[in-house]
Amino acid sequence: MKRFHFDTRGEEAAHRAESWGVVNHDYFGDLRVQCLDDGPFDAEFAVYEVGPLRMYRIDAPAHRVWRDTAVRELPSDGFYKLVLQLAGRAEIRQHDRGFELRPGDWSLYDPQAPYAITNFERAELLVVQLPRREFKGFKVPNLHTSEAHTSALQGLSAVFGSFLRSLAEQLPTLPDAVGQPVSDTALGLLASTLAADQQARESTSALPAVLKLRVKQHVQAHLGESDLTIERIATDLRCSKRYLHRIFEDEDCSLDRYIWLSRLERCRAALASPATASRSISEIAFAWGFNSSPHFCRLFKSRYGTSPREFRQQALAAPQAGAATHPH
Repeated sequence: MKRFHFDTRGEEAAHRAESWGVVNHDYFGDLRVQCLDDGPFDAEFAVYEVGPLRMYRIDAPAHRVWRDTAVRELPSDGFYKLVLQLAGRAEIRQHDRGFELRPGDWSLYDPQAPYAITNFERAELLVVQLPRREFKGFKVPNLHTSEAHTSALQGLSAVFGSFLRSLAEQLPTLPDAVGQPVSDTALGLLASTLAADQQARESTSALPAVLKLRVKQHVQAHLGESDLTIERIATDLRCSKRYLHRIFEDEDCSLDRYIWLSRLERCRAALASPATASRSISEIAFAWGFNSSPHFCRLFKSRYGTSPREFRQQALAAPQAGAATHPH
């Protein structure tokens, strides 16, 4: 997956805050940024493309970032934003309301409306940009962990936060092939949390867009089970097969094809990983829900233009070639 990393400690101390502002402007546009620390602005900024999601790991001294009414359009306007506090203490304010963020807390908000986030001390953050197109069909409310007043919402908020914390730690080493499955899992967990929030607000039923995200998360959680079928998903989620087909009509592929493509992506990631080099191709295929090696090989070659064996040889040889070219 695409990555970008910037560390102000590579700059002259007097220019670090300015360099930080430039990098923030490149990714977030003309947001206001204010340093609240008198010392050198020693900060790190890493960007990761995870499927349709863009994730930022930020480690910075006390600072404030805000959008006011003078700011018109920003590059982030096509997204909702979620900030997870990994370390430090912060406050987010929007619509004349303020919410405290401590390590483990997260906040989902609409960055098109004026807001301000103040980190009162050195902080580590995970910021996630969520494309609005992934949520078409329903309104996404501002959601803060401190507002989770039902046991269901508290539990789902905690599970989602734990998933994001673990993901933040693994981002630097995630292979490209797992970007889409990981993003589907994240969106599915968020959809379940939103559904619990709707229920807490006495919403009558889950909207199709919410159910679609929950279906994708369910698929990712059970890919290794060969009996994962549309019939089983309908039973597990208590809806009809016809309704499942309907909610996937605006997708690029059917639900059945989505299952097989997701399995192929997981197999591709395993074949490219040195950690699973001792496992046979058939073992990997069967671990991700295939029950026929020839069927797996045909689908893999049709999808990626090469056989699983050839792909594995090339993928595992690439790091060795790089090490030989760039000795330490």
